[in-house]
Amino acid sequence: MHDALVAILVLLGAALALGALAERLRQTAVLGYLLAGTVVGPGVLGWVSSEGSISALAELGAATLLFSIGTEFSMGRLRALGTRTFATGAVQVAVTCAGGMTAGLALGLEWRAAAALGAITSLSSTAVVMRLLVEQRAIDSAHGRLSMGVLLTQDLAVVPLVVMVALLAGGGSAADAASTLARTAGWAVVLVAGYVVLVRWVFPWFLGGRGVARNRDLVAVFAVTCAVGSALGAEAAGLSPALGAFVAGVLLGGSPFAAQVRAEVTPLRTILLTLFFASVGLAGDPAWAWEHRWATLAAVSAIVAGKSLLAFAAARMCRTSPRSAAAAALCLAQIGEFSFVIAEVARDGGLLDGDAHRLVVTSTIGSLALAPFMVTWAQRLSRSVPREPGTGAPGTPQAPGDHAPGQRPDVVIVGFGPAGQRALAQLPPRRRASVAVVDSNPALVAQARQAGAHAHLGDARRTDVLEHAGVRSARVVAVTTADVDVAGHVASLVRHLAPTAMVIARSRYRDTAEDIARQGAHRVVDEESLVGIRLASAIEAALRGPRAG
Repeated sequence: MHDALVAILVLLGAALALGALAERLRQTAVLGYLLAGTVVGPGVLGWVSSEGSISALAELGAATLLFSIGTEFSMGRLRALGTRTFATGAVQVAVTCAGGMTAGLALGLEWRAAAALGAITSLSSTAVVMRLLVEQRAIDSAHGRLSMGVLLTQDLAVVPLVVMVALLAGGGSAADAASTLARTAGWAVVLVAGYVVLVRWVFPWFLGGRGVARNRDLVAVFAVTCAVGSALGAEAAGLSPALGAFVAGVLLGGSPFAAQVRAEVTPLRTILLTLFFASVGLAGDPAWAWEHRWATLAAVSAIVAGKSLLAFAAARMCRTSPRSAAAAALCLAQIGEFSFVIAEVARDGGLLDGDAHRLVVTSTIGSLALAPFMVTWAQRLSRSVPREPGTGAPGTPQAPGDHAPGQRPDVVIVGFGPAGQRALAQLPPRRRASVAVVDSNPALVAQARQAGAHAHLGDARRTDVLEHAGVRSARVVAVTTADVDVAGHVASLVRHLAPTAMVIARSRYRDTAEDIARQGAHRVVDEESLVGIRLASAIEAALRGPRAG
């Protein structure tokens, strides 16, 4: 335990320093995290030599990322990706396997080793690409949705590819391989059925209890349990933990608790995902890479160029537009983390010798280091051409009741108590469709939806919850809670997230109105002043009327 804690401390400290340096140099922090793992790893300083505990935590980091992204989607939105997207993924895996095998044969590898190389190169990095797409707010763009569908298809292909490489290495018969695949498929069905039962009946019953959803501690424990439990359940079934976590997130994404659960799991995701990127860097060996620099440079160039061309060809074969195909191809132009697993199986089975395995690992890290630049170029490419009808984020089909983070409300009402309800009721019906409501009470969220507003269950003191509600695009944000501390904190967050929005807040007492205004509210409506105005009006009316009998 002591060694594991020291390793975690060293990795996080190095990632913090080099991640901050990367940001100062106007690069993504992911590059700093990868470099941090390489620097403190066995290849350079040797401060972190045991990867057992680190790799387990890192895998959970990738799983929590996919879980939180999954909560952005319901089954309706996932179906809206279309069969063409997942067909593109299947074609991409097939053509990249063939391309990698052809390259291996051209380099003189024996056909089984060449086939293993094709399997290794067919996968891209789900964790890296998803993180970068979220970071650049491109996850719901045309090329982002296409990339996501391809990556999910690749994750489904991990188990068959591992079984195939093990079979080529002489680790079992064809009957054993078929039995393994059938058993995995059976457990996958059981696992998904279990997720459906939990999400549709158990979770709503638990979180719908009085006070539970408003208790941030309980929701945080629930969120972590969902993320970690779904990942471990998938791993026990022989599936990709990240894929299992994503499926659980998608099923939970159709519930009203999705925004709050995602907000609570974000801190854990950040820590574990940082460890994930740093653990990838641990496998780097700069001395070996420098000694074989020309081979490494050629391998990285071949990976980036070859995978881009093959992914573009696969997308075009499935009739994707050239712009979206090119942008998605740039996003997929790297070898993923699960390729390390296949490479280990190939090495242990004698298909790859020591130098070939080191070249695969080194070139994989090199391609991952280039991924932030490739995703950025993809984003620029997608913006350089006018948006195609029906492919952009604003036009993404949504299922009824599905509130995507891409919506653009004109008004956000924080708190749907009597004040919030009256504020919404005073708006004309045509305006209510452009109103988003945030509240931590499930019953009030249901009432807001019945009243015609987009409603989100969650704590408005969390940035993720406000962003999910669309506060960045709002013209007016009304904070109706009577809690002075909450009102001031929310007003401050809104001023940071949406500087152009008018923030109107409520204050119970006149003395506290100045505090709320100081924290960011443009206008504060205090109840004491309103009561005084109404009392004066009532007094004036009474003086004009007859005396009370």
